[in-house]
Amino acid sequence: MTPKQWITLVGTLCLTSINSPLTAEESSFESLFNGKDLTGWDGLSQFWSVENGAIVGQTSESNQPKDKKNTFLIYRGDSFDDFELRFDYKVEGFNSGVQYRSTDEGDYHVNGLQADFEAQWHGGNVDKFSGMFFEENGRMFMGQRGDVVIVRANAENPKKPKIEKIASVGDPAELEKAIHRDGWNQYTVVANGNQFTHIINQRVMSIGIDEDDINSRKSGILAFQLHSGKPMKIQMKNIRIRRIK
Repeated sequence: MTPKQWITLVGTLCLTSINSPLTAEESSFESLFNGKDLTGWDGLSQFWSVENGAIVGQTSESNQPKDKKNTFLIYRGDSFDDFELRFDYKVEGFNSGVQYRSTDEGDYHVNGLQADFEAQWHGGNVDKFSGMFFEENGRMFMGQRGDVVIVRANAENPKKPKIEKIASVGDPAELEKAIHRDGWNQYTVVANGNQFTHIINQRVMSIGIDEDDINSRKSGILAFQLHSGKPMKIQMKNIRIRRIK
């Protein structure tokens, strides 16, 4: 698909996403969380619990991940390749995200693709990162909110890929206004082949096309992140997934 064709497609996606979720019926989804306990999930008990039907991850000034590394709640039930993931979230205080097509590095550390979500903790109460195309402990910032990017390999420096922005799904500040700060948000992550779409509250936030044959992964685990540093709290519920065949 040429950049011009992508621009046309992206425009259609953006207009459609304002009023509809773009995606499949709920009956085709499998629940990954029973709403009662952490069955199927694995994380350090000092950070993760279930309250009022939601998974809760929380840090404090005195309760921080060791070695200043982020810690994760890992789904142990299966790994996933092509899928559509849906969940509701709230976040307070800092930065988080859901990992997908990721790898378990041991000691509750995870590397891989991430659909970011965060609180308004930056100077000026601005959320810079929710919805962006990111890779934890890897290629890092590949596409900001609003970007449609193609990521290509860089043999000379594999962790610094060649990134081409080919289109936009909207102004980042305007897209940020779709995020509910005092209530629940709906997140949808679609991984289909080498194309990745992040949607928050029915607004497409970013699209990544990963043509990096050095670093790209076709399958991996799911996990939720708790960032080390600033005290924070995240809540997730209604976590469900459907495989794309």
